[in-house]
Amino acid sequence: MLRPILLLLAVVSCFSVQAGELDGHYQATLDGQPTVLILRQQGNQIEGQYVENQTLRLNLKGHYDGQVLRAEISDPQSGLLLANMNATYANAMLNTSIAARNPRNGEVLERQALFQREAAAMPSAAGVQDSALVGTWVHEKIINSGGANFASFNTVITLQLNADGSVTQWSRSAGGGSDWSYDSPGEVQYSGHWRSQDGMLMVRLAGAADYQPAAYYRFSDQYLVTESNTGKMIWQRRR
Repeated sequence: MLRPILLLLAVVSCFSVQAGELDGHYQATLDGQPTVLILRQQGNQIEGQYVENQTLRLNLKGHYDGQVLRAEISDPQSGLLLANMNATYANAMLNTSIAARNPRNGEVLERQALFQREAAAMPSAAGVQDSALVGTWVHEKIINSGGANFASFNTVITLQLNADGSVTQWSRSAGGGSDWSYDSPGEVQYSGHWRSQDGMLMVRLAGAADYQPAAYYRFSDQYLVTESNTGKMIWQRRR
């Protein structure tokens, strides 16, 4: 019964410890299966269910300390513990890490997943596209070390949002010091299709069944600013 999808049991959100603050449904599509997390909060205690494809239902029970939600996922009939989960919340998205032990061989598998609260509307298949996003955007991060052994490391992330709805993001790093140098050939981080709705950039990865939230976005002068569970990034349009 412990299928790989259970390793993606991304549960719960972290808002405040007031009673009822986490009550609600949270949605994602995992391995092509529609997945819902149903949460109920009493104080800092969390109970709920993980529902996969409207058929598989598992119990969830955990504790929120104001920063991290720690929960256990178990079989409702036997009470067998199937997975442990940690989750943090930022910008209406849940960044979760799940560790599950295979009862057959004892192997521990870990996965991460991003869930969106149901109250935030998800775009339909038709979707919309903000034409202002179309183009090539570049985010650059430079790290310099001082002192006698000066070194510099530069990472450039390029986000290509095309008018036909396709998207590709790739990165390239280069660096060097007094007696060393490094230059990567570049690596594609992901590709797929994109939509936008209500200030949210949505991405459907290649091979995935549905769009998932990638980041909130806004424009500041000539720059694109994105904010997600991984932080804020500032992008400049490539001419």
